[in-house]
Amino acid sequence: MKTLIKTITLLTAGLFFVACTNGTTEGFTKSGKAGSLGVTYSSAKPLVTGDNTINIKVTENGKIITDATRVEFKVFMPEMPGMPYMESVKLMVPNGNEYSGNVNFSMGGTWQVKIFIEKDGKKYKHSSSVIL
Repeated sequence: MKTLIKTITLLTAGLFFVACTNGTTEGFTKSGKAGSLGVTYSSAKPLVTGDNTINIKVTENGKIITDATRVEFKVFMPEMPGMPYMESVKLMVPNGNEYSGNVNFSMGGTWQVKIFIEKDGKKYKHSSSVIL
């Protein structure tokens, strides 16, 4: 009887652990356009309140761009009753085939995202949003 109770307890604990972690190890990815450029921004982990490592991949005609002059990632939450305007801006640094940086989301909610890219003297902008 003790063996049966131990087995049931272990199975229950195992199922609880799987249920609690299911999907939480998946990262975050979102794609769009910035003029003629393709933009994909991602994180290896789900986005959370606080610091997040963001990677941006820029493409042109299907080819990865690694020579952009500047890639900037801006997140902001507009002012609301009882809450001030919040913003975090990060100049991304080249990292292999991507541009990376640490971005801070100071609270949960809907954040507006702007990605600014400068390449060959032209400026591009991608607008999006994320919900934490």
